[in-house]
Amino acid sequence: MESITLDDITYGTTGWNGLAQSNFEKIEAFINTDLWENALILADSAEINCQTTTKQTIFTVPSGKLFIPVYLVVHSPSASLAGMTDFDLGAGTNADDWLQQISLDSFTATTDYGILMQPEQDAGPPIVPIKKTIYSAGAEWGVKITTGSSSAATAVFDLFGYLIDN
Repeated sequence: MESITLDDITYGTTGWNGLAQSNFEKIEAFINTDLWENALILADSAEINCQTTTKQTIFTVPSGKLFIPVYLVVHSPSASLAGMTDFDLGAGTNADDWLQQISLDSFTATTDYGILMQPEQDAGPPIVPIKKTIYSAGAEWGVKITTGSSSAATAVFDLFGYLIDN
């Protein structure tokens, strides 16, 4: 494990010794820059109303950064999502530039979950990765439901990806 030195105070195998308030700011800065921006992260999490047909934002790309989404986890539905047969994910007005025509119609229990990812490649050979565009600072990444659940329900949408400097 690496150690972090803060005003001559080191966190190591024995824990923090004499941690001052200003050091908390240093820890936060370390996490926000060195860890958050150099790893696959949970970019954001949002409780989505599964009957709302206007775009619902999950994550806004921070200033000075670019965002590459990797996958989205849908979990913890509050009720059956039967009838939710068409929604899109991505940025733009219709949130439809990452995945389209997704169905959660089979999510009928509150313990159901699923992971949505981009298809890895077009049919081949040759193997050709699906080309996508990196999201710029200020892009609002979200969900737009066309056909929502038959009854009132919400579900948690967790967006994972990574940030890079612009």
